[in-house]
This record gives sequence, C-alpha cells and structure tokens, in this order.
Amino acid sequence: MMHIFSMKGKTKEMLIQPLADAPFLYMPLLKYAGSVPAPIVKIGDIVKKYQLIAQIPEGVNWASNVHSPVSGMVHDIKEYPQADGQPLLTIVIKNDFKETETVLQEERQGYTSEDIIDLIEKGGVVGEGGAQFPTASKYRLEGRQINTFIINGAECEPYLTADYAIMAERTEKLFQGINILNSILQAQDVVIAIEEQNKELQKIFAPYLRKKEFEKIRVFILSNEYPQGGELQLIKSVTGIEMPRNQRPRDVGVIVNNVGTIYAAYEAVVNSKPVISRIITISGEESEYCGNFEIKVGTPIGHILNLFGLTTNNKTIVLGGPMMGKAVTDWSIPITKGSGGALFLKKEKFKRSNCISCGYCVDVCPMHLMPMKFEEYFRRGKYFNLEKYSISSCIECAACEYICPSNVPLIESIKEGKIKLKQLADAIQ
Repeated sequence: MMHIFSMKGKTKEMLIQPLADAPFLYMPLLKYAGSVPAPIVKIGDIVKKYQLIAQIPEGVNWASNVHSPVSGMVHDIKEYPQADGQPLLTIVIKNDFKETETVLQEERQGYTSEDIIDLIEKGGVVGEGGAQFPTASKYRLEGRQINTFIINGAECEPYLTADYAIMAERTEKLFQGINILNSILQAQDVVIAIEEQNKELQKIFAPYLRKKEFEKIRVFILSNEYPQGGELQLIKSVTGIEMPRNQRPRDVGVIVNNVGTIYAAYEAVVNSKPVISRIITISGEESEYCGNFEIKVGTPIGHILNLFGLTTNNKTIVLGGPMMGKAVTDWSIPITKGSGGALFLKKEKFKRSNCISCGYCVDVCPMHLMPMKFEEYFRRGKYFNLEKYSISSCIECAACEYICPSNVPLIESIKEGKIKLKQLADAIQ
C-alpha cells in the first residue's frame, strides 16, 4: 500500500446536488460471468420512469435488471462502446422530460430474507464500488455463516467524495440499509470502515450508534493508504484474515458492501425504487464546476461537458477515479451503476521508457504480484505466461504504474492481457 495525495478538498464539504437530465440516456446491458440481461422493449416503444427494460433471463444468476431512468421512447438498441473499450448491447432512451412514472410496489411490513433478496434483485442493485457484481447473488449464502459484515466507506481514490457525501448526508438511510441487509446475514460484528482523513464522520454517526437498534454497528478507522478500499485489503485490515485467492469473502465468513450499494438496497426494499441514479463526484483541475451530484444512470459524458460548457482541449476525461478509472474519448459513454466520478484532468504527456527492473511495482502491489512480468509477456506475445504470474489476481489498482519511474504502460498491458487471455480461452472451448 502507498500514500498518495488525495485532492478531495474541492468537493468533500459540498452537499449533494441534482444534475439536470440528459436528452438521451445510454443503458448498457452489463455482462457478468458471461451472463447478460435480456431486453424486453423494442425500438419505438414508449417507456416510463422506473420501468423494467431489460431483465435477468430465467436460470441466470449473475445478471442484473435494468430500468429506464426517465420517461420517453426507446430510440435505439445496439452495441455502443463502454469505458473499458469493449462494446455492449445498449438501450438508448430518448427523454421526453415528462417524468411519467410507472407504479411502484407499495411498502408492506414483515419482509423475510427471501423477500429482501428478491426486492434487491428486482431493483437491479449491484456493487457501486466499481465491479457491479449483482448484490442479490452475494446474499444467497447457501448455508454459509457470516461473522463479519463490512460496510466499505474507504473511498481511497483521489478526488472522489461521493461515498463520503452519502455517509454524511444520507446517514439515516445508510444505517437502516445496514440493518436491513444484516437481517439476512445475522453477523455479530458489523463494521463501517472509514479512512482516518474522514474520521469526523464519527460525530455524524454518534447519535445513531447510541440507538439500541444499531448496537451491533461499530466504526473502524483505516490509515490513509491506497488501495485501502480494495475488498481483500479491507478484509485483512478489519479482521486480520488474509483471503486465499481462490475463495470469496463469504467462504471465510465475511460480506463487504460499498456504502452506495447499501443506500441503493435501502431504496429498493423500503421504497421499491430500482437503481436509476447514483451519487458521483465531478472534479478535476480542468473543471470549473466541482461537487457531488445525483445523476441518472445512462447519462453520457458528453452531457456533462455540454452542461458545464467544457471543451475537450488539453483535457483527459476519466470515468471513475484517477487510479482505477478509465480515460474516455467517446462522448456517448455513460455513467453506470459503478461509476464513482467524472474527472476532468490536465492532459499530460509521458515519456515511456523501458523497464529498468527496479522492483518498485512489486513493492507497492497489494496482491504481491510482479507487474513488470505482465508487461514483458504481453509485449512479447506470450499470453499464456500471464496466468503463470497470476494476472487474474490483479485488481488493476494502478499503484504499479503510478510508482514506475520509467512510465511503463503496466495497466494497459494488464487490461489488454486479460482480454487476450479470455479470447484465447473462448477460442479453445
């Protein structure tokens, strides 16, 4: 782990603001573990806000439902590029700005664990920390006992303060969401993990922590290190457990959820609201307008440019954080359920040099890998050797590239290497 300058001061104290809706919303049908939701609308259909537009196929566990963020018309259904460069089937909604809503399920009392999981699944709730893993699948425990429930408030990426804003402003819903989810897990140790630089949140949490209904919840203060918010790193910091690479957290009695995910689960269960928006941070030296905004999922990055009157001159535009986010150049690429930020950074030219075998990338790798080997074997076309050095264990935190004195494009090699390995594996099957 390493210390990096966080640059959160611009937005940390800013209240969450709404962002004006875009005229077109781009809703990608996210693939996870080979599963993808199926469209249930066609071009020309009129849709309402909150309406289900793509659903989990029968017998599929790893997809998530997709809902229309606005009312309007289905303008297009075809593949569009995503932030990672890969095309995905996308439903494009033309906004009519009428905000006509579909009828939501009325609140009822006495939910069972299965009821809660069903509502989370129906609402399209996914991991909002970036991976977008379907949350309902995480809570189907299949008999496993959960001892520790960790709420990930370690927003360790520079610039980003969206999770901080949720914890500071929507505290009641966050705590209620924690209790709702723990009614499934029955964990005795419930931990909100925050970084030391955000320890003032303890004063905001204090009135809730004193209530009997939240008596199981405690706060754990993490050091200000990157990538402290990574799931495996967080588990080790809070519990001391060093996760084996071939296991999932629930296999060792732990469940981790990002604060944004818990907030979305609360809305899905209590208010029957599917995920159609999320909180993001807009920031960067090249943006005059910075803050934490509630923005519709599917909003293209081009809308933010137009709304704020920004040009693309001399800017690098990043969707997500500066370390693990993706630089984008196609302005139709949308905010997704896993996007924590949109950053407008000064474009810098790096002089790339050859690896000098200094080992700095190995020293900072939180997964104890050898990143220079990924670049070497990718460059030489020896793709199967990538897995010899456990490329699939890389969490793409970019600490290696950040520290590299030669500016070797390590992350590019890692991402492209993973894609190449998948292509080769698919070709063999």
